[in-house]
Amino acid sequence: MNNKYPNLLSPAKIGKVELRNKTVMAAMGMSQSDDGFVSQAVLNHYAERSKGGVGAVIVEVTCVDTPLGLNTKGMLVIDDDKYIPGMTRLAEVIHEGGAKAFLQISHTGRGARRSIIGAQPVGPSAVAMPYSFMMGLANETPRELTIEEIKAIEDKYAEAALRAKKAGFDGVEIHSVGYYLGQQFLSKQANIRTDEYGGSRANRIRFHLNIIKKIRKLCGEDFAIIVKLSVVEQGPDGGISMLDGMYYSKKLQDAGVDAIEVLAGKWSTEPGKKEKPESAYPDCMAVILCLLMKIGIFLQTGKKKRIPLIGGGRAQNPEKAEKALASGKCDMIFIGHGLLVQPDLVNLVNEDREDEIRPCIGCGHCINEQLQHGKRAICSGNAVLGRGDNEYGFKPAETKKKIAVIGAGVAGIEAARIAAYRGHEVDLSEESNDIGGQMNLADKPPFKDHFSLLKPYLKRQIELSGVKLHTGKRITKQDILDIKPDAVICATGLKPASPPIPGAGLTVNAKEILAGRKAGKSAVIIGGGSVGCETAEFLAEKGIKVTVIEMLDTLAGNTGKTAQSILLGHLKGLKVAMLTECRVKEISAGGVSYTDKDGNEHILKADTAILAIGDKPDTSLYDSLKDDFSEIYNIGDSAGGGIIPCAVYDGYTVGCKV
Repeated sequence: MNNKYPNLLSPAKIGKVELRNKTVMAAMGMSQSDDGFVSQAVLNHYAERSKGGVGAVIVEVTCVDTPLGLNTKGMLVIDDDKYIPGMTRLAEVIHEGGAKAFLQISHTGRGARRSIIGAQPVGPSAVAMPYSFMMGLANETPRELTIEEIKAIEDKYAEAALRAKKAGFDGVEIHSVGYYLGQQFLSKQANIRTDEYGGSRANRIRFHLNIIKKIRKLCGEDFAIIVKLSVVEQGPDGGISMLDGMYYSKKLQDAGVDAIEVLAGKWSTEPGKKEKPESAYPDCMAVILCLLMKIGIFLQTGKKKRIPLIGGGRAQNPEKAEKALASGKCDMIFIGHGLLVQPDLVNLVNEDREDEIRPCIGCGHCINEQLQHGKRAICSGNAVLGRGDNEYGFKPAETKKKIAVIGAGVAGIEAARIAAYRGHEVDLSEESNDIGGQMNLADKPPFKDHFSLLKPYLKRQIELSGVKLHTGKRITKQDILDIKPDAVICATGLKPASPPIPGAGLTVNAKEILAGRKAGKSAVIIGGGSVGCETAEFLAEKGIKVTVIEMLDTLAGNTGKTAQSILLGHLKGLKVAMLTECRVKEISAGGVSYTDKDGNEHILKADTAILAIGDKPDTSLYDSLKDDFSEIYNIGDSAGGGIIPCAVYDGYTVGCKV
């Protein structure tokens, strides 16, 4: 065991279930099932995290009541015995990796969508789920559940837990966070009933207490029960107060749950000025809530709490996690996205190899793909996640080759390191004096803090893999011909766009602004994608008057929904003028003329016109070489990659193939 982290890596217990350390993989929806059944992709996903050293694996949100309880089409299901064989194999692969296995059981309630369940959603009350910028979701008014239906759903939770036990799981987690039914019963905003299930704290917690009692009756005392609990729900009506959360925590302890995973919930129609995207979340941000619940339980009972409280919230930094445990703020640490991007994170910590941990940059593409687009979750750092059967590991090269990779951006480095790890001799060339490509600017806009964590990781990977790095020289066709590689990988990125707009030569590229070029006292940004909008925030925070002009009807449309909403909320708060469905007609030394959607012409005066309409793939080197090599690839932005997960996937795939 790594002695730097004696608390984090020491054994723990949840009920009578013994864990090898105090880390818990948080349940995160992946939407990788086969019509609710455990698929090979699901097996591989969780097997890899268990082998990666985590103490307990909590399998993603699993439906106890189809179709009404479904969240996505790819959601796992446990409402029938036919799902037990697959769940048995899932519990087995988790145990084979050394972790304990828990299954998160859930009902989506009013959060379900008619397009998924084929009917009107149900909920504690006929109160529609409010729009939330955090998920970009709103919903129709649900049908209020009858008391008989509620009791039937309680039975479904208990029966699901029994199936999990029969399948070999060590316990279950009752999902009571977010827009799921558990939180809905606890929230004054969602639950306005006046019968035995509403009207008071004691009644709003009844749904949970009944489920726990029924699980205990079917599964016994040795079967562990965790509750994933929103101890506070912020929103228009303050659905769950901190005092509510303290009361609920104490009642759950009294009811015999074995641990509480402590989080917060939130409903906001639009983000405030101080709202941060995930790319700027502080480490271990939810740990303080565990401390507050400890205090709350003590104030109610006069005694210390009896069960572990699991805290986290961007907890992949082992130093911060260790400090949270050592200070007594929480008893165990849950890790979510950190284990998506780096499945063996805990092993790397244990082996004193923290500098090999790929950071989660907080881009939000994982949840965006799943909830917004109905697809599997993907990751900007882990090319395997959500692709095919999630097959980890790559085969050594059968024939050792000499490989030239041109471009040390994200795609190029990924291709180079994977090819080198497979045994190839790899030369990586970069025109600039440093690696990173577009990532060198990605962390410059406000609230992109975690993007800066990626570059040190990439540099370390180049060192560890044995890739030979060459910087500060533009590689030509002749250079490649002289090297005589067996294979060529072009990752040459982008070149500035040259729009057919009169006066375009008078503009400054947005990336020059992010790199430090001055913009005067006023600026017009032409192009309202993510780069344009982030540049607008970058300038507006400096007190510069900014206008964004976009041809489409959406701004920052190539950004994840939550990050997009927060970014646009910031622009609104900074009084950035945002003009959509407008077309720039001409650029002059004093400003920009444009036409709106009705064809009316306008003139904007500005010190600087900034171009952010999307650079073009630079395929010049690839085009010049493609007839000279039988094995040549074009990847990343130079192949139209667009977003980081695509660039990483391109690089990984070619690195495995070459």
